Formats: sequence, structure tokens, C-alpha cells
Amino acid sequence: MLLVMVGFYYPVAAQHLDKHEWARGEIILTSGDTLLGALNYYYKQEIIQVKSPDGRLQSFSPVNITCFRAFDEQKQTIRTFKPFMGPPSQDQPNLNVPAFFEVVTEGKYTLARRSTYVIRNLDPLPMYTSWGRYYEPYVTDPSFSRNSHYQIAQLNVYYLLTPENKIISLRNPKKDLESLYQDKAQTMKAFIRWNNLSYHNPAALTYMVHHLNKL
Repeated sequence: MLLVMVGFYYPVAAQHLDKHEWARGEIILTSGDTLLGALNYYYKQEIIQVKSPDGRLQSFSPVNITCFRAFDEQKQTIRTFKPFMGPPSQDQPNLNVPAFFEVVTEGKYTLARRSTYVIRNLDPLPMYTSWGRYYEPYVTDPSFSRNSHYQIAQLNVYYLLTPENKIISLRNPKKDLESLYQDKAQTMKAFIRWNNLSYHNPAALTYMVHHLNKL
């Protein structure tokens, strides 16, 4: 069960719901300059902020950025974000502005995702829910979940960038991907069956797109 109430948030929870934070990262500007420092990504406003070691704070929008990379201390990985033209949505059917997407796997077809934080019940939830949305546990201050039935979770929505630079929202991953296989359909379906892959699994989805790019 997802909650839309915000009155009971602890300060740390509210902070994490509004932005992504990383202690180390880099921003590569369209000018070619590289900036290093702590990063704050305000995903609702599409603003990336970098705090350099000397304390200087600079903010940029997607039109100024080639990409930015952040070191995820929780997973010990480097996450890469690039600006793509955002796809229309039910709320904004005419949306056609650049937005930051996290690159999951890159190639002829690039799998990307957009992530937000939500408050969810501690009762188990499936990794996959309808309309191509995947929940991922998010570790934060344990005081938030202490004596509470709720915690912060990361909600990931996946997209595919086509060779024509068109962003497709994978709201129905199986249907949306199969529409792109064309003459590779038989090979792809055999690969998915042989490896027992599920469109309901984010890791399997990544594996499928990676294999499609090799055909």
C-alpha cells in the first residue's frame, strides 16, 4: 500500500523523497568541462547540483549537461545519467523537454530508468507491479522505520531509447519490447526461454536489451 500523506515524515525521510544525494560524483558539461564533488539531484525540478571541495555550489539543468556520474556507496557502483527528451505522459501529453535518465545498459537500444522515492508499507511487495514499475528497497536512517510500519522504497520506471532517438516508456515491458524484435523475434524468444528470463524482473530486462543489442 502506498501512502500520499506527508505529515508524518521524519526530516531525513522527507529529504530523501525530494532528491538523490551522493557524496562523490562528476558532472560533464556540454562545454567539455568536468566538475567534481558531492552531488544533489532534485529530480522533480530536473536540477543537478555539485558542491566542489572548496565549498562552491553550482546548479545545472539538462540542457547544460552531457552526463553526470555518481558513486553509489550503498551498492559500490557508479551510476550514469544522461539527458534525453522526455516522453509524453498522461498528465503532460505534450511534454517534449529534456530530462535526466539513468543509463542501465547502452547500445543500439539504450535501457534507461527514472527513479523516485516513495513511502511503502513494510509488508512484502513484489519487485514488479503493473505498468512497468519496479520497487527496490532503499536503506536510510533506521530511525525512520523504528516503531513504524513504513519505510522508504525506490520506485523505478524503465524506458528504451531507440536508434531514432525516440524514448519509449516500457509500461508493458513484454508487449513493448516484442514490438521491436521484428526479424529477430524468433531468436530473442528462444534466448528468453532458454535462460528462463522474466519481463517482470529488472535484471532480466537488462539482460534482454543487452542481448538484443548484440544481434
